[in-house]
Amino acid sequence: MKLWQIILAIVGVVLLALGSRWIRVAELPKQELWLDAGGCHTPMTVLDPPADVKPAGSVVLLHGLAANRRLMMYLAEDFAGHGFRAYAIDLPGHGESRDAFSFAHAQDCAAAAVESLIRSGQLDPKTTILLGHSMGAAIAIRMADRDPVAATIALSPAPMNTPQRMPANLLVFSASADLGTLKRVAQSLSDGAGGGRTAPEDFVQQRAFELRRLSRSTHTSLLSDRRVAHDSEKWAMQALFPEIAEETLTLNLDLATYETFGQGRRRLAGGTLGLLGILLLFPLVVALAAKFAAPSAATNAAASPNKSSQVESPGNHPSVRLLLAEGALCAMFGVLLLVLGVPLEFLHLYTGAYLASLLLIVGVLLLIFNFGFAMEYAALHIRSLAVAAILGFATFLAIGAWLNWQLDDAWLNAPRWLRFAGLLPVTWIYCFAEEVVLGPVHHGLERAVRFVVFLLLRVELFLACTLAWYFFASGQVLIPLLFVYLALFSILQRLATDALRSRIGSATAAALFGAILASWFIACVFPLT
Repeated sequence: MKLWQIILAIVGVVLLALGSRWIRVAELPKQELWLDAGGCHTPMTVLDPPADVKPAGSVVLLHGLAANRRLMMYLAEDFAGHGFRAYAIDLPGHGESRDAFSFAHAQDCAAAAVESLIRSGQLDPKTTILLGHSMGAAIAIRMADRDPVAATIALSPAPMNTPQRMPANLLVFSASADLGTLKRVAQSLSDGAGGGRTAPEDFVQQRAFELRRLSRSTHTSLLSDRRVAHDSEKWAMQALFPEIAEETLTLNLDLATYETFGQGRRRLAGGTLGLLGILLLFPLVVALAAKFAAPSAATNAAASPNKSSQVESPGNHPSVRLLLAEGALCAMFGVLLLVLGVPLEFLHLYTGAYLASLLLIVGVLLLIFNFGFAMEYAALHIRSLAVAAILGFATFLAIGAWLNWQLDDAWLNAPRWLRFAGLLPVTWIYCFAEEVVLGPVHHGLERAVRFVVFLLLRVELFLACTLAWYFFASGQVLIPLLFVYLALFSILQRLATDALRSRIGSATAAALFGAILASWFIACVFPLT
């Protein structure tokens, strides 16, 4: 163990404690429920305003594709903090829901949930706002034909069949860095509504409309954008109280007793700080774990901690140019082959089965092209594999538990554990291929170049999927939409895997660790079908 590892661990513990405190201070009254309606078993979180505030109305929040209700919590808490009762639900195949996902089933379950809440008297359509993001926004807009409410707020709505009538008092947000397809959807809604109408009389007649294009924003950043929260609440207030001047409503929001910019942002910051704290604990944990690996590896690492070649021989691997050419060729061949069919469709993961199939094809091809190199790294060390497996599970369980508490639903339920088991052999093949072609972990410039090569290989995979969506109509639009999450996960996965491999000197064990993280990510992010 080194001094810097101990210091990072101490800082991590402090951040965890601070994050937990900030979260506790900013919490609002909350209920976790399951709603049975329309043949759907729907998880739901209900947030109430502060105890001394009478709800002005209700807001129902619908998440997007490959998301969940916890990702809507910033907006839900902002609305609750300003006097609304907020209902956030998991659509089929997302979050904690075990129902099979399809677009039609998601819309039916959302409508069934709203109708059930109306019948039970928990919602009054005259004081209810529907707020959706991406797929959830499209569902909210289409629900105007079935369950008209006081207002609808759509964040970057997904492509849809246009409803027979425009929702009452519709506000649409479009992100500046969004996909062109989604920008066109927002513009088509504006064209269909005949442009903006925001006079008080428009709200009275339930025909108000506005399209707001937000600068410096992405498809997913809308969910935590202060401008979105503030403007959405003002729009909801204008729909419920059209007789009150807009300036007065704005002032009331700015002077609200529960100031979300301070409290809600503190909860969001607390969740982020805690996640950072867990990541800072990792270097010390992996150093301790390496001591239980193969004695020779641990001994050599202790004797020469700054030279990974003492743990693992330099080995052979393809040149950078050859490797990048092989990666591009394998990725393009993979997406072309998947036009014929997705071999891992039996995993029943929307887009996840496609991504796993591509990883399998690319991994096998890279191992075939580099068979001689692969045999150099194919040794199995039971203790190293055991350490990698334990560390892999401990890592994603710790991160998943924290994310599941506040930021995202990253905890695997029973159906997702089954997908995890099916994914693990596939992701191990790809991760082992990566370890082979990248070679051992060195230090300094060599390590930096190795990391850049890794990033370029992942970019090639992403570009191949994007080209397949554009030119081959693969239907895998979810991969471009998840670019930020895929990029962040890839970076963290590689940093953690390299930290382990440099200490235990086993490509197979490092591949197992990386595969466990990759399987968890795919199993928890992509919808169940």
